[in-house]
Amino acid sequence: MLDLLRPAPINCLVVTGQQQKLGPLVERARAAGLAVVAPEGQAQGGLPTIPWTARSKVPWTASAPVLAVSDNLWPGIPARSGGGADAGPTGVPWVDSNGWFIQLARTRAPSKTFWLAYDPPPKAQFLRAASYLLAAADAETYGARWVVSLDERLRAGLVAKDSQALDTFKQLGAALAFFKSRRDWNQYRSLSVMGVISDFAGPNEELSSEILNLAPRRPLPIRILEKTGSVKASFAGLKAIIYADQQPPAPELQKKLLAFARGGGLLIAGPKWPAVEGAPAPGDAYQRFNVHTLGKGRLATSKEDLLDPYTLVMDSHLLLSHRHDPLHFFNAGSTNSYYTASPDGQKALVQIVNYAMRPAGHPISFTTQERYRTARMWTLESGSPVALEVQAAGGGSDVHLPPLSVYAAIELEK
Repeated sequence: MLDLLRPAPINCLVVTGQQQKLGPLVERARAAGLAVVAPEGQAQGGLPTIPWTARSKVPWTASAPVLAVSDNLWPGIPARSGGGADAGPTGVPWVDSNGWFIQLARTRAPSKTFWLAYDPPPKAQFLRAASYLLAAADAETYGARWVVSLDERLRAGLVAKDSQALDTFKQLGAALAFFKSRRDWNQYRSLSVMGVISDFAGPNEELSSEILNLAPRRPLPIRILEKTGSVKASFAGLKAIIYADQQPPAPELQKKLLAFARGGGLLIAGPKWPAVEGAPAPGDAYQRFNVHTLGKGRLATSKEDLLDPYTLVMDSHLLLSHRHDPLHFFNAGSTNSYYTASPDGQKALVQIVNYAMRPAGHPISFTTQERYRTARMWTLESGSPVALEVQAAGGGSDVHLPPLSVYAAIELEK
């Protein structure tokens, strides 16, 4: 089985179990140039260990360069017991994705490499190659690594040298190699216009985390701002900020947020916001919020406690208005996207993960606020990019995509 790893960019084995059974495996793996580690707390025979915890217990300040997280979701569209997919009130299908957590983790510990562990569903009878490509893309798109885990049928097929199993593993290896060769994409910055401030812990964890989880379904890119560092953080480029915590902000942060609103931004907060200022906005049609004009901007305070993250994300998007969306998508119901720009701002990247794992019934397209000259599209199935036509659309650009099954990366250049 170790011989299968030679063409794939897998360079580490995570092992558990009794040392007397592991000895030959560890020796053979090291001879093949593989690192061998154990989850922390399960060290055997002096093996190096990796901190390995649930999301709620991640040691963000640990000295280890790698942090592994265990309680993650196998990506896809969850099926109801009677068949079909789950969907929200708008009809957009629900997707299981770990992308929001990866973005939060990289915000909280930017110097760390994150490994995400998630296993194939135990009741899955047969997983297509696309399922494994999706498992890799869901982590790699946002800058994490998937700890590769194979279902029993695929493992048995690899042992028997079954051609279909070998082809599935070959495709997975090619996908991992694709992402490895493009690690510079992880240095791109998110092109979001809405920020969320929270401590993402305790009584605030559920609401703030679900905001991050639900926003991509609109799609609405979010900039994550940890409350402890928000006083010194830059709000440049943001049009709106959600203050999601139940507790009022400290005076210094409150002052900065009010200054953001007076300068032309939209500040959204719960009913316990301590300083409702300004005059009621004319023509206020937002039933769940009191909206006040504050300088050049607005302050919107909820009339009731912020309890429903779906409603909060929807209302926040309406309060901001779609005219500020950095990216408008069409026919992209089963996808999430991640829109980022290079450090110099001359290039942008739109990564699309399709959780349905099959082309949409109608071609996907998107419109950007920025004007771009060229676009080219990569997929995990092709070895080279395809040039796309870029059409001017007001001050931005229209891009129409060919069918995509699991993943696409569209490189844009000004």
